[in-house]
Amino acid sequence: MNEIRNLPYLLVLMGGALSVVHADDKVPAAANPAEAAKQAPAKTAEPVKPPSETELRAGITKSLGFIEREGEEWMTAKNCNGCHHMPEMLWSHREAKRRGFAVDDKKYEEWLAWAVERATDKRPGLEEAALMILALPERAAPELTKLLAAEQKPDGSWKPAGQFSGMQKRGAGDAQANAVRLHLIALSTPHPAASEAAGVQTKAAPVLQKTDTPTTMESLVFRTLYARRFGKTEDAGALVKDIVKRQRGDGGWSYILGENMSDVLATGQVLYVLQENATDPSAANAIARAQHWLLQTQRADGSWPIDITHLSQVDRSGPDKAKSFKDATGIYTYWGCSWAALGLLQGVPVK
Repeated sequence: MNEIRNLPYLLVLMGGALSVVHADDKVPAAANPAEAAKQAPAKTAEPVKPPSETELRAGITKSLGFIEREGEEWMTAKNCNGCHHMPEMLWSHREAKRRGFAVDDKKYEEWLAWAVERATDKRPGLEEAALMILALPERAAPELTKLLAAEQKPDGSWKPAGQFSGMQKRGAGDAQANAVRLHLIALSTPHPAASEAAGVQTKAAPVLQKTDTPTTMESLVFRTLYARRFGKTEDAGALVKDIVKRQRGDGGWSYILGENMSDVLATGQVLYVLQENATDPSAANAIARAQHWLLQTQRADGSWPIDITHLSQVDRSGPDKAKSFKDATGIYTYWGCSWAALGLLQGVPVK
Protein backbone atom coordinates (compact mmCIF):
# COMPACT_ATOMS: atom_id res chain seq x y z
CA MET A 1 0.00 0.00 0.00
CA ASN A 2 1.98 2.95 -1.25
CA GLU A 3 1.66 6.65 -1.88
CA ILE A 4 0.25 7.25 1.60
CA ARG A 5 2.52 9.95 2.91
CA ASN A 6 1.92 12.67 5.50
CA LEU A 7 -1.69 11.56 5.86
CA PRO A 8 -3.68 10.81 9.02
CA TYR A 9 -3.84 7.09 8.23
CA LEU A 10 -2.35 4.06 9.89
CA LEU A 11 -1.55 0.57 8.59
CA VAL A 12 -3.11 -1.86 11.03
CA LEU A 13 -2.67 -5.63 11.00
CA MET A 14 -6.15 -7.14 11.12
CA GLY A 15 -6.88 -10.80 10.57
CA GLY A 16 -3.52 -11.37 8.93
CA ALA A 17 -3.97 -8.52 6.43
CA LEU A 18 -3.03 -4.87 6.38
CA SER A 19 -5.94 -2.46 6.59
CA VAL A 20 -5.95 1.28 6.08
CA VAL A 21 -7.47 2.99 9.12
CA HIS A 22 -7.92 6.66 9.89
CA ALA A 23 -5.86 7.79 12.86
CA ASP A 24 -9.00 9.04 14.61
CA ASP A 25 -10.68 5.62 14.33
CA LYS A 26 -10.64 3.24 17.22
CA VAL A 27 -8.70 0.15 16.25
CA PRO A 28 -10.62 -2.90 17.50
CA ALA A 29 -8.99 -4.91 20.24
CA ALA A 30 -9.82 -8.12 18.39
CA ALA A 31 -10.04 -8.70 14.67
CA ASN A 32 -12.30 -11.77 14.61
CA PRO A 33 -15.64 -11.34 12.79
CA ALA A 34 -17.73 -11.49 15.97
CA GLU A 35 -15.84 -8.61 17.57
CA ALA A 36 -15.52 -6.69 14.30
CA ALA A 37 -19.28 -6.83 13.79
CA LYS A 38 -19.75 -4.91 17.03
CA GLN A 39 -17.79 -1.95 15.69
CA ALA A 40 -20.28 0.70 14.62
CA PRO A 41 -19.60 2.99 11.67
CA ALA A 42 -18.84 6.64 12.37
CA LYS A 43 -21.93 8.44 13.72
CA THR A 44 -20.78 11.90 12.67
CA ALA A 45 -18.42 13.17 10.04
CA GLU A 46 -16.73 16.53 9.89
CA PRO A 47 -17.27 18.32 6.57
CA VAL A 48 -14.33 17.89 4.23
CA LYS A 49 -13.34 19.63 1.04
CA PRO A 50 -13.79 17.31 -1.95
CA PRO A 51 -10.86 16.47 -4.21
CA SER A 52 -10.43 18.76 -7.20
CA GLU A 53 -11.46 17.59 -10.66
CA THR A 54 -7.76 17.51 -11.54
CA GLU A 55 -7.09 15.10 -8.68
CA LEU A 56 -10.05 12.93 -9.64
CA ARG A 57 -8.97 12.82 -13.28
CA ALA A 58 -5.43 11.83 -12.35
CA GLY A 59 -6.63 8.91 -10.23
CA ILE A 60 -9.17 7.80 -12.83
CA THR A 61 -6.60 7.93 -15.62
CA LYS A 62 -4.30 5.63 -13.64
CA SER A 63 -7.17 3.23 -12.94
CA LEU A 64 -8.19 3.10 -16.61
CA GLY A 65 -4.64 2.10 -17.50
CA PHE A 66 -4.78 -0.79 -15.03
CA ILE A 67 -8.23 -1.90 -16.24
CA GLU A 68 -7.04 -1.86 -19.87
CA ARG A 69 -3.83 -3.78 -19.20
CA GLU A 70 -5.49 -6.44 -17.08
CA GLY A 71 -8.51 -6.64 -19.38
CA GLU A 72 -6.44 -7.27 -22.48
CA GLU A 73 -4.40 -9.88 -20.62
CA TRP A 74 -7.68 -11.59 -19.68
CA MET A 75 -8.79 -11.55 -23.33
CA THR A 76 -5.56 -13.24 -24.40
CA ALA A 77 -5.39 -15.79 -21.59
CA LYS A 78 -9.07 -16.68 -21.16
CA ASN A 79 -10.71 -15.95 -24.52
CA CYS A 80 -13.97 -15.16 -22.74
CA ASN A 81 -15.80 -12.11 -21.43
CA GLY A 82 -15.75 -13.26 -17.83
CA CYS A 83 -18.50 -12.27 -15.41
CA HIS A 84 -16.97 -8.82 -14.93
CA HIS A 85 -13.84 -8.26 -17.00
CA MET A 86 -15.15 -7.28 -20.43
CA PRO A 87 -18.44 -5.71 -19.24
CA GLU A 88 -16.65 -3.48 -16.75
CA MET A 89 -13.76 -2.62 -19.06
CA LEU A 90 -16.28 -1.41 -21.64
CA TRP A 91 -18.45 0.26 -19.00
CA SER A 92 -15.62 2.22 -17.37
CA HIS A 93 -14.14 3.36 -20.68
CA ARG A 94 -17.55 4.33 -22.05
CA GLU A 95 -18.14 6.48 -18.95
CA ALA A 96 -14.66 7.94 -19.33
CA LYS A 97 -15.24 8.84 -23.00
CA ARG A 98 -18.42 10.71 -22.02
CA ARG A 99 -16.33 12.82 -19.63
CA GLY A 100 -13.60 13.76 -22.05
CA PHE A 101 -10.91 11.26 -21.07
CA ALA A 102 -8.51 10.18 -23.79
CA VAL A 103 -9.79 6.76 -24.91
CA ASP A 104 -8.45 5.05 -28.03
CA ASP A 105 -11.63 4.77 -30.12
CA LYS A 106 -10.19 2.11 -32.41
CA LYS A 107 -9.15 -0.07 -29.49
CA TYR A 108 -12.50 0.45 -27.78
CA GLU A 109 -14.38 -0.67 -30.89
CA GLU A 110 -12.15 -3.75 -31.09
CA TRP A 111 -12.95 -4.62 -27.47
CA LEU A 112 -16.65 -4.11 -28.16
CA ALA A 113 -16.67 -6.30 -31.24
CA TRP A 114 -14.67 -8.99 -29.42
CA ALA A 115 -17.04 -8.98 -26.44
CA VAL A 116 -20.22 -8.93 -28.54
CA GLU A 117 -18.96 -11.87 -30.61
CA ARG A 118 -18.40 -13.98 -27.49
CA ALA A 119 -21.67 -12.90 -25.91
CA THR A 120 -23.44 -13.99 -29.10
CA ASP A 121 -21.58 -17.17 -30.06
CA LYS A 122 -21.21 -18.56 -26.56
CA ARG A 123 -23.90 -18.79 -23.94
CA PRO A 124 -22.90 -16.04 -21.49
CA GLY A 125 -23.49 -16.25 -17.76
CA LEU A 126 -26.58 -14.39 -16.58
CA GLU A 127 -24.57 -11.92 -14.50
CA GLU A 128 -22.30 -11.29 -17.48
CA ALA A 129 -25.30 -10.72 -19.76
CA ALA A 130 -26.90 -8.25 -17.34
CA LEU A 131 -23.68 -6.29 -16.85
CA MET A 132 -23.08 -6.16 -20.61
CA ILE A 133 -26.51 -4.54 -21.02
CA LEU A 134 -25.83 -2.04 -18.23
CA ALA A 135 -22.38 -1.26 -19.63
CA LEU A 136 -23.80 -0.35 -23.05
CA PRO A 137 -27.29 1.11 -22.44
CA GLU A 138 -27.48 2.74 -25.88
CA ARG A 139 -26.85 -0.57 -27.69
CA ALA A 140 -29.77 -2.92 -28.35
CA ALA A 141 -28.92 -6.43 -27.18
CA PRO A 142 -31.96 -8.60 -27.98
CA GLU A 143 -29.96 -11.81 -27.68
CA LEU A 144 -28.98 -10.97 -24.10
CA THR A 145 -32.45 -9.69 -23.20
CA LYS A 146 -33.97 -12.87 -24.58
CA LEU A 147 -31.55 -15.00 -22.57
CA LEU A 148 -32.31 -13.22 -19.27
CA ALA A 149 -36.07 -13.45 -19.84
CA ALA A 150 -35.89 -17.12 -20.77
CA GLU A 151 -33.85 -18.00 -17.69
CA GLN A 152 -36.37 -16.54 -15.23
CA LYS A 153 -37.61 -19.41 -13.08
CA PRO A 154 -41.32 -20.22 -12.61
CA ASP A 155 -41.31 -18.55 -9.17
CA GLY A 156 -40.05 -15.30 -10.75
CA SER A 157 -36.44 -15.55 -9.58
CA TRP A 158 -33.13 -16.15 -11.32
CA LYS A 159 -30.38 -18.50 -10.22
CA PRO A 160 -27.59 -16.37 -8.75
CA ALA A 161 -24.23 -16.65 -10.48
CA GLY A 162 -21.19 -17.96 -8.66
CA GLN A 163 -19.93 -14.44 -7.97
CA PHE A 164 -23.22 -13.69 -6.24
CA SER A 165 -23.50 -16.84 -4.14
CA GLY A 166 -21.01 -19.69 -4.10
CA MET A 167 -17.89 -17.53 -3.86
CA GLN A 168 -19.18 -15.01 -1.33
CA LYS A 169 -20.20 -14.78 2.31
CA ARG A 170 -23.46 -13.11 1.39
CA GLY A 171 -25.89 -16.02 1.87
CA ALA A 172 -28.43 -17.56 -0.51
CA GLY A 173 -31.30 -15.17 0.25
CA ASP A 174 -29.22 -12.06 -0.28
CA ALA A 175 -27.71 -13.52 -3.45
CA GLN A 176 -31.07 -14.36 -4.98
CA ALA A 177 -32.64 -11.01 -4.11
CA ASN A 178 -29.71 -9.13 -5.60
CA ALA A 179 -29.76 -11.25 -8.77
CA VAL A 180 -33.46 -10.52 -9.26
CA ARG A 181 -32.95 -6.77 -8.99
CA LEU A 182 -29.87 -6.78 -11.23
CA HIS A 183 -31.70 -8.68 -13.99
CA LEU A 184 -34.83 -6.53 -13.75
CA ILE A 185 -32.73 -3.37 -14.05
CA ALA A 186 -30.97 -4.81 -17.10
CA LEU A 187 -34.26 -5.84 -18.71
CA SER A 188 -35.65 -2.32 -18.28
CA THR A 189 -32.79 -0.43 -19.94
CA PRO A 190 -33.80 2.29 -22.44
CA HIS A 191 -33.01 0.36 -25.59
CA PRO A 192 -35.83 -1.71 -27.14
CA ALA A 193 -36.29 -4.93 -25.18
CA ALA A 194 -37.13 -8.26 -26.77
CA SER A 195 -40.79 -9.22 -26.63
CA GLU A 196 -39.87 -12.14 -24.38
CA ALA A 197 -38.98 -9.65 -21.63
CA ALA A 198 -42.60 -8.51 -21.24
CA GLY A 199 -44.05 -9.40 -17.88
CA VAL A 200 -40.82 -10.34 -16.11
CA GLN A 201 -41.28 -7.70 -13.42
CA THR A 202 -44.81 -8.86 -12.64
CA LYS A 203 -43.60 -12.42 -12.46
CA ALA A 204 -40.79 -11.40 -10.11
CA ALA A 205 -43.05 -9.43 -7.75
CA PRO A 206 -43.65 -12.30 -5.27
CA VAL A 207 -39.89 -12.81 -4.91
CA LEU A 208 -39.30 -9.13 -4.14
CA GLN A 209 -42.11 -9.12 -1.58
CA LYS A 210 -40.28 -11.66 0.53
CA THR A 211 -38.60 -10.34 3.65
CA ASP A 212 -34.91 -10.75 2.92
CA THR A 213 -32.25 -9.06 4.99
CA PRO A 214 -29.33 -7.71 2.95
CA THR A 215 -25.91 -8.84 4.09
CA THR A 216 -23.74 -6.92 1.60
CA MET A 217 -23.30 -3.30 0.60
CA GLU A 218 -23.74 -4.38 -3.03
CA SER A 219 -27.31 -5.42 -2.19
CA LEU A 220 -28.09 -1.99 -0.73
CA VAL A 221 -26.61 -0.39 -3.85
CA PHE A 222 -28.67 -2.47 -6.28
CA ARG A 223 -31.80 -2.00 -4.19
CA THR A 224 -31.26 1.74 -4.59
CA LEU A 225 -30.73 1.45 -8.34
CA TYR A 226 -33.83 -0.73 -8.62
CA ALA A 227 -35.95 1.70 -6.58
CA ARG A 228 -34.85 4.61 -8.78
CA ARG A 229 -35.42 2.70 -12.02
CA PHE A 230 -38.96 1.77 -11.07
CA GLY A 231 -40.01 5.08 -9.51
CA LYS A 232 -39.88 4.09 -5.85
CA THR A 233 -38.55 7.47 -4.74
CA GLU A 234 -39.18 7.09 -1.01
CA ASP A 235 -37.52 3.68 -0.92
CA ALA A 236 -34.49 5.06 -2.76
CA GLY A 237 -34.20 7.98 -0.34
CA ALA A 238 -34.36 5.73 2.71
CA LEU A 239 -31.72 3.42 1.24
CA VAL A 240 -29.36 6.30 0.53
CA LYS A 241 -29.67 7.53 4.12
CA ASP A 242 -28.92 4.04 5.38
CA ILE A 243 -25.87 3.74 3.12
CA VAL A 244 -24.50 7.13 4.23
CA LYS A 245 -24.89 6.15 7.89
CA ARG A 246 -22.83 3.01 7.28
CA GLN A 247 -19.76 4.93 6.08
CA ARG A 248 -16.69 4.12 8.15
CA GLY A 249 -14.40 6.61 9.83
CA ASP A 250 -11.75 6.37 7.12
CA GLY A 251 -14.28 7.27 4.38
CA GLY A 252 -14.87 3.82 2.91
CA TRP A 253 -17.57 1.19 3.25
CA SER A 254 -17.29 -2.49 4.12
CA TYR A 255 -18.58 -5.01 1.56
CA ILE A 256 -20.05 -7.39 4.15
CA LEU A 257 -22.35 -5.30 6.34
CA GLY A 258 -21.03 -4.96 9.86
CA GLU A 259 -17.43 -5.86 9.07
CA ASN A 260 -14.80 -3.47 10.39
CA MET A 261 -12.87 -3.05 7.14
CA SER A 262 -13.28 -0.58 4.30
CA ASP A 263 -13.32 -2.22 0.88
CA VAL A 264 -12.63 -0.81 -2.59
CA LEU A 265 -15.44 -2.81 -4.23
CA ALA A 266 -18.08 -1.60 -1.81
CA THR A 267 -16.80 1.98 -1.81
CA GLY A 268 -16.76 2.19 -5.60
CA GLN A 269 -20.30 0.82 -5.85
CA VAL A 270 -21.55 3.28 -3.23
CA LEU A 271 -19.96 6.23 -5.04
CA TYR A 272 -21.63 5.09 -8.25
CA VAL A 273 -25.06 5.27 -6.61
CA LEU A 274 -24.58 8.30 -4.31
CA GLN A 275 -23.72 10.91 -6.95
CA GLU A 276 -27.38 11.38 -7.81
CA ASN A 277 -27.85 12.68 -4.25
CA ALA A 278 -24.86 15.04 -4.36
CA THR A 279 -27.04 18.08 -3.62
CA ASP A 280 -27.79 16.67 -0.16
CA PRO A 281 -25.10 17.91 2.28
CA SER A 282 -24.69 14.59 4.12
CA ALA A 283 -24.42 12.63 0.87
CA ALA A 284 -22.04 15.22 -0.61
CA ASN A 285 -19.76 14.96 2.41
CA ALA A 286 -19.87 11.16 2.26
CA ILE A 287 -18.91 11.33 -1.43
CA ALA A 288 -15.97 13.65 -0.75
CA ARG A 289 -14.64 11.47 2.08
CA ALA A 290 -14.92 8.33 -0.05
CA GLN A 291 -13.19 9.99 -3.00
CA HIS A 292 -10.30 10.98 -0.73
CA TRP A 293 -10.06 7.43 0.65
CA LEU A 294 -9.87 5.92 -2.82
CA LEU A 295 -7.31 8.42 -4.10
CA GLN A 296 -5.15 7.98 -1.00
CA THR A 297 -5.18 4.16 -1.11
CA GLN A 298 -4.68 3.77 -4.87
CA ARG A 299 -1.46 2.01 -5.82
CA ALA A 300 1.10 3.30 -8.32
CA ASP A 301 -0.11 0.90 -11.05
CA GLY A 302 -3.64 2.34 -10.83
CA SER A 303 -5.13 -0.54 -8.86
CA TRP A 304 -6.35 -0.82 -5.27
CA PRO A 305 -5.57 -3.51 -2.69
CA ILE A 306 -8.37 -5.89 -1.76
CA ASP A 307 -8.51 -8.60 0.89
CA ILE A 308 -10.63 -11.39 -0.58
CA THR A 309 -10.84 -13.25 2.73
CA HIS A 310 -13.39 -10.63 3.78
CA LEU A 311 -15.58 -11.35 0.74
CA SER A 312 -15.09 -14.96 -0.26
CA GLN A 313 -16.41 -17.90 1.72
CA VAL A 314 -13.99 -20.29 -0.02
CA ASP A 315 -11.02 -21.30 2.13
CA ARG A 316 -7.83 -20.74 0.13
CA SER A 317 -5.45 -20.59 3.08
CA GLY A 318 -3.61 -23.88 2.56
CA PRO A 319 -0.23 -23.97 0.77
CA ASP A 320 -1.72 -26.23 -1.88
CA LYS A 321 -4.27 -23.52 -2.65
CA ALA A 322 -1.79 -20.72 -3.33
CA LYS A 323 -2.63 -20.59 -7.04
CA SER A 324 -6.35 -20.50 -6.29
CA PHE A 325 -5.80 -17.64 -3.85
CA LYS A 326 -3.72 -15.71 -6.40
CA ASP A 327 -6.24 -16.25 -9.22
CA ALA A 328 -9.22 -15.28 -7.08
CA THR A 329 -7.39 -12.19 -5.79
CA GLY A 330 -6.77 -11.13 -9.39
CA ILE A 331 -10.46 -11.51 -10.24
CA TYR A 332 -11.67 -9.60 -7.19
CA THR A 333 -9.00 -6.92 -7.65
CA TYR A 334 -10.18 -6.27 -11.21
CA TRP A 335 -13.79 -6.26 -10.10
CA GLY A 336 -13.13 -3.84 -7.23
CA CYS A 337 -10.89 -1.53 -9.27
CA SER A 338 -13.46 -1.33 -12.07
CA TRP A 339 -16.15 -0.25 -9.63
CA ALA A 340 -13.76 2.22 -8.00
CA ALA A 341 -13.15 3.80 -11.42
CA LEU A 342 -16.89 3.87 -12.16
CA GLY A 343 -17.55 5.45 -8.77
CA LEU A 344 -14.90 8.13 -9.15
CA LEU A 345 -16.06 8.87 -12.69
CA GLN A 346 -19.46 9.93 -11.36
CA GLY A 347 -17.77 12.91 -9.73
CA VAL A 348 -16.52 14.25 -13.07
CA PRO A 349 -18.96 16.23 -15.26
CA VAL A 350 -20.16 14.69 -18.54
CA LYS A 351 -18.93 16.71 -21.52
